[in-house]
Amino acid sequence: MSGERSTREGILLNLLEEFRECGFDGVSLARISEVTGLGRASLYHHFPGGKGEMAEAVMALAADWLEDHVFVSLDGPGEPEARLAEVLAAFNAFYGEGTKSCLLDVMALRNQPGARASVKRIFQRLVHGFERLALDAGHPPEAARQRAEAAIVAIQGSLIVARGLEAPDVFLRVIESLRRDYLRIV
Repeated sequence: MSGERSTREGILLNLLEEFRECGFDGVSLARISEVTGLGRASLYHHFPGGKGEMAEAVMALAADWLEDHVFVSLDGPGEPEARLAEVLAAFNAFYGEGTKSCLLDVMALRNQPGARASVKRIFQRLVHGFERLALDAGHPPEAARQRAEAAIVAIQGSLIVARGLEAPDVFLRVIESLRRDYLRIV
């Protein structure tokens, strides 16, 4: 890996955490400089489009992570139960067992067209992937779609509530409930 790529990846990981923590509007260039250790000139070297380009790059990083850790299991071969377990473990890790905010939530709030489009694509893929899991487990199509949407709402909503209450166990209970009940045919 080249030094440029390594530096950019490190910057993006720091930016991901800052955007996740504060949202697009809550992160100033001064704060970005502080957490990355780069002056404004260096930041603009890496991101000539400024904070908007940074947000889009963070969303691309998140999308890549989802490809490697979530969509590969949702869309891949194997038993639905094993695939679901992999997805839920990945979410649990990414969200720090319920202690970290949902990047998709905070980026969807900003009227940054590229980031908003990325959020929409990611949510569409998540719903489709969870729907496929339910179909593969034998649920009828309409029930599979509704179940998928409810699962995404449960995951995202539990992150918001866990953060608001400072109670990550809310998220952990939802993850456990999905692991136990999502594929069950009632």
